[in-house]
Amino acid sequence: MSVAAEPRPRLAWRNRLDLRLALVVVVVLTLLCGLLLNWQGRQAQRRFDAYEQWQNFKLARYIADRQPQAMIDAQGQVRPHALADTAMYIGMIHPALEVYLLDRQGRVIQHSLPAPGPALKQVDLGKVQSLIMASPPKVLPVYGDDPRLPGQANLVSIAALPNDLNPQGYLYVVLRGAAAGSLQAETAGQSALGPAWGLTLAAMAVAGLCIVGVQMSITRRLRRLVNQMQAFRQPDGAQLLQIEAGQDEIDLVASAADRLQQRVQQQFRQLEDSDRLRRELVSNITHDLHTPLANVQGYIETLLLRGEGLSAPTRDQYLRIVLQHCKRLGRRVAELFELARLESGQAQAQFEPFCMADLLNDVVQSHQLAAKQNGVSLCISADIEPAALQALVLADVRLIERVLQNLVDNALRHTQAGGLVELTVQLAGSQLIVRVRDNGQGIASEDLPHIFERYWSTRERQDEQPLPAQSAGLGLAIVQRILALHGSRADVQSSPGQGSVFSFALPTQ
Repeated sequence: MSVAAEPRPRLAWRNRLDLRLALVVVVVLTLLCGLLLNWQGRQAQRRFDAYEQWQNFKLARYIADRQPQAMIDAQGQVRPHALADTAMYIGMIHPALEVYLLDRQGRVIQHSLPAPGPALKQVDLGKVQSLIMASPPKVLPVYGDDPRLPGQANLVSIAALPNDLNPQGYLYVVLRGAAAGSLQAETAGQSALGPAWGLTLAAMAVAGLCIVGVQMSITRRLRRLVNQMQAFRQPDGAQLLQIEAGQDEIDLVASAADRLQQRVQQQFRQLEDSDRLRRELVSNITHDLHTPLANVQGYIETLLLRGEGLSAPTRDQYLRIVLQHCKRLGRRVAELFELARLESGQAQAQFEPFCMADLLNDVVQSHQLAAKQNGVSLCISADIEPAALQALVLADVRLIERVLQNLVDNALRHTQAGGLVELTVQLAGSQLIVRVRDNGQGIASEDLPHIFERYWSTRERQDEQPLPAQSAGLGLAIVQRILALHGSRADVQSSPGQGSVFSFALPTQ
């Protein structure tokens, strides 16, 4: 039956990079559009002001020259009510104009404003000095003080009185007075900005759509890259990359790349470990097979060379030694291949319920002869509870038998004549604990972390004499790997001269 593929996680809409970039683009383009239109409006207003000031550049001089009498004579005398008739005439023709008569320091002498008159009593003539010349300046507009509104500038026209060569005062004309100046400027600015608004908005809209389209295309490829990186040799049972809060497509690509890098590094380590195990296996096989083969070869050569000269008992002894070495060699080869099969991951446990007490009896019976030959007492504890004797465990009976055989062999090898090797079981909740106890030589505390490593044995310690029957250090390594297939592990408690206790736990049925 096919298993439905795990749905790939989807980004929340608020975390999608294309939408966030689109929002940023819209905001930035809106700000740029506002700034551009504001700049265009200011430029249009300045152009309009420059044109209006250029048209009215000689207006003040024109008004002064058309007076029947000089407003200020050559001696600086001001004609009373000089602006009364002129202001009324100007107001009828152009209501936006406001006229002021100033002295040489820029103080307001007369004006055309209604009561209460101007708020600013003195005008800064330095700002409009370039307008007093006979020809317009190169840079327009030039703004002067507005006596009606202190602190604000306005378009002006100015003329020296009675003339430019003998300035005793000034005729100061504000081109945009209170009546119609603001409305006229606003209308002129709107008319100038009308096409610019439309063109600018259209250009910004087209640019925004193009940028958003490119962003969506790029982020779509990023999401496709994330899916491809997650699907690359996805191992069975592995979970897909989970999306954390606040992550976008770039974060997902970085996380997927990091996970892919970890998987590649793990695979490299596995390859290196496999190669190391292969080389170690070849080296260990060479080492373990060389000595037995050399002994077998030596005895056979002796029998061939001196066969007739040897007595019958001696020949039988040599043949029994050769047979013993061959059996040991066969066991060694079997252990090596069994350990290699367990470490390669090819071994599979076939779980089935069985009675552990029955299996203990079988193992004890199969090792009684070897125990008697070593002068060791091998038995099952008499203190086992009836429930533990009847308990069924769920495991591979063949592999667990191999575990017990290795533990018993190890105990017999390290227990001297007159010693005891005892097997016992105990219920602990939903598990059955199996123990193999001996009162042999024990294990030093510094050796305990290494006893389940293959090719390690107490013979590696230089300060101790190994027992003649010591193994090559494969039995306990096989025990640990078999128990790992069952989700368990072997534990050991030992003290030198006090013996050892090996134990492991299996689930009950």
